[in-house]
Amino acid sequence: MNRRKFFKITSPLAATPLILGGTSIRAMAAHQLLQNTINCNEVAERILVIIHLKGGNDSLNTLVPISQYSTYAGLRPTLAIPDSGNRGYIPLDSGLSQEQQVGLHPDMASFKSLYEDAKVGVIQNVGYDLHNLSHFKSTELWMSGGDGSIANSNIQTGWMGRYLKASYPGYAGVPNELMMDPLGLQLGESKPSYGFLSDSEFSMAVNLTGQDPNGLYSQLTELGTAQMSAVPNSQYGQELQYAMNLQNSMSLYSERLSRVFTQGTNAVNNYNTDSKLANQLKTVAKLVSGGCKTKVFLLKIGTFDTHAEQAEAGDATVGKHARLLKDLSDSMKAFQEDITALGIDQKVLTVTFSEFGRKATDNGALGTDHGTVGSMFLFGSAVKAGMLGTNPVLANVDDTGQYSDELQYDYRQVYATLLQDWLGASDSIVAETQFDNHLNHKLPIIDDAQVVSPDCYLTNILPITLTYFNAEVLDEKVLLKWQTASEINNAFFIIERSQDGINFEDLFEVNGAGNSNIPINYSEWDETPLPGTSYYRLKQVDYDGRESTHNIEVVKLSDKTEFSVNMYPNPANRYINVAINSTVGNTAGTISIFTVNGQLVKQISVDVYSGSSKIPVNVANISNGQYLVKLELENGHYYTNNHLIQR
Repeated sequence: MNRRKFFKITSPLAATPLILGGTSIRAMAAHQLLQNTINCNEVAERILVIIHLKGGNDSLNTLVPISQYSTYAGLRPTLAIPDSGNRGYIPLDSGLSQEQQVGLHPDMASFKSLYEDAKVGVIQNVGYDLHNLSHFKSTELWMSGGDGSIANSNIQTGWMGRYLKASYPGYAGVPNELMMDPLGLQLGESKPSYGFLSDSEFSMAVNLTGQDPNGLYSQLTELGTAQMSAVPNSQYGQELQYAMNLQNSMSLYSERLSRVFTQGTNAVNNYNTDSKLANQLKTVAKLVSGGCKTKVFLLKIGTFDTHAEQAEAGDATVGKHARLLKDLSDSMKAFQEDITALGIDQKVLTVTFSEFGRKATDNGALGTDHGTVGSMFLFGSAVKAGMLGTNPVLANVDDTGQYSDELQYDYRQVYATLLQDWLGASDSIVAETQFDNHLNHKLPIIDDAQVVSPDCYLTNILPITLTYFNAEVLDEKVLLKWQTASEINNAFFIIERSQDGINFEDLFEVNGAGNSNIPINYSEWDETPLPGTSYYRLKQVDYDGRESTHNIEVVKLSDKTEFSVNMYPNPANRYINVAINSTVGNTAGTISIFTVNGQLVKQISVDVYSGSSKIPVNVANISNGQYLVKLELENGHYYTNNHLIQR
């Protein structure tokens, strides 16, 4: 059974939530390490925020074509936005040609304000060939980088996952001191996004909610109250160990995200606290200001599936669609004001998409049905403000209410441009996302002064091509083996070892082959491995001193001595009992209790005796919340429980 199939079976582990007060956040596909040498620091710090307008946004009532108003009103007798009065459309840009003048929905005043501040770009008539009108399938196509053709309709990975894998090769999905943050974070959705799916890694997920760091807690599916002290030496055991490694990684991500969230701040208080999108954006701003290095954030607002109740009878300007557009506009204005005040606006760019637009005609039920092309919006200080593309020609609407031949821009042109001109992806990286056919058709959507120079492109070319790196326990020793398929200027390797997966130490060096284009096998023994779980990492060093870090492998030495811990009751009220069964002999140790942010709130010294020990710990003076408990003995044994809840 391979790991991919294993995690389809054990899906709760792959969809594990952590909660931070009111906005769900999921850490996605963090499989690559920020290891490439980038001379342009400002490019290395750039972030892309993607907002899914879920359900199919009605672009025609978002951007009313003013010069075609009479035709528009005839197509939408119950939904047409008025052209005058207090609730008439808001003219967006008088500098556009008469044919391209558009009127915003009257609840998009904040959007108009951002546009006037040169922080909005609009792309008209975006979609893909042979549009699919299914919500599920069309969303999958947008997330995978596909279209409706037979050749491109069943791509098995997501374009964001392919981008991260190609940009940051060699990361095994375990946080470490070089990259503590997941490279992708998904907010506002409980299910992992197809967009982050990789062909070599499952999507790892962490959810946060709201603005209360004390509310952060782990709901990881546990393998018992503590991880197993001995794992069977079998294929099942390997998969079980892999699952436990995942659990450990998620705990590390939880602690890290909570820490940067607490370190961060919001500079303005203009967010609507009742808006899910506003809370998602507020969380992004706080994480980034706190030092989070995540590259791609995926957010959601919806649903825009307005078959009915898009507007109210007698007033086309109010209803479900109006509320959503106001939410989007006001939330983005608050976010832009926040990141500008925080001084991070030059590194954050936001783009929206919707799986399709809606028909040009209303459906007689105060709604609109599934359409084809739609509009995309870009927000930020680095955006080339203005309108790209022309208004749809309403005279060409067919008998079913669909636009005829209105596709002007393929959405992959937008993403190819953002990946290269904003994030600095090289041609080879864009090729891995399968958007390379669109590099010759990039769009002018980034301010000229902010377009990444080719000198700053991030490349995925590594000095070695690593076939594998494995760590295996044999006779209480650890055998480390790896193979390279090719090497360029490779001076030597360093094997690093860690007890916690974060703090690594150099174990030994192994000379490299210099330059080679044939497979080369390497092996070394760790004769004195650490007790319990250990992490091994392979580092490669060039002749010029440049380093790249590769896979992390995890092993667990089975204890020949009995050592098990149980903690109860949990949730606790006044006391917890730490029960220990051990044959390690009498030893001293400490029990420490930490907040999820790593702050020590209680520590006591304990004596553990051979056999059974029960140590009561008074927690009555600890505030209600989530805590981490660590038992550490002088003989090297330790136990951590991440799920003490004090009530």
